[in-house]
Amino acid sequence: MNDDQLFIDYMHSFEESAKHVGICLDCQEGEPCAKGDPIHAEFTRLQDAWTEKVRAEGKQP
Repeated sequence: MNDDQLFIDYMHSFEESAKHVGICLDCQEGEPCAKGDPIHAEFTRLQDAWTEKVRAEGKQP
């Protein structure tokens, strides 16, 4: 995966996570739901991957 694609995927997962929270009452209350858990987990995974890449380059995320 190239650097640009990782960032694009990370931003897409952020949008999906935010969109889900916007419509899910359980997630708005901080309670996990079965549909939101994988969406939020993918966002966290991609955020961590992007942050690790940026730090490995000696930059601040």
